[in-house]
Amino acid sequence: MKQMMTVAGGILFAVAITSLIVGGVSFFQIIKFQSELESRGQANKLFNEVTGLKKFDEQELKGKQDTMVGSLAIAGIFGSVGIGLAMAGRSKATE
Repeated sequence: MKQMMTVAGGILFAVAITSLIVGGVSFFQIIKFQSELESRGQANKLFNEVTGLKKFDEQELKGKQDTMVGSLAIAGIFGSVGIGLAMAGRSKATE
């Protein structure tokens, strides 16, 4: 039973690390996308505003932000549960 808890904790911790990496990549994509939006010319900005395409840029940015927040939340939850299971599996009290 102890060994199973330790392995399950390790798996959950691996999922947490993967989610943390995804959250970090999303963070850099957000920065890159915001830089791209700011570097656009004035004519392009005006065209997007008049035609309503600015709304799609805002939706894309919001989607990237939601992905980042979700990934970091999953990393926090799975990491804490994984560490807790691994510690419970390693302790002598569970014998």
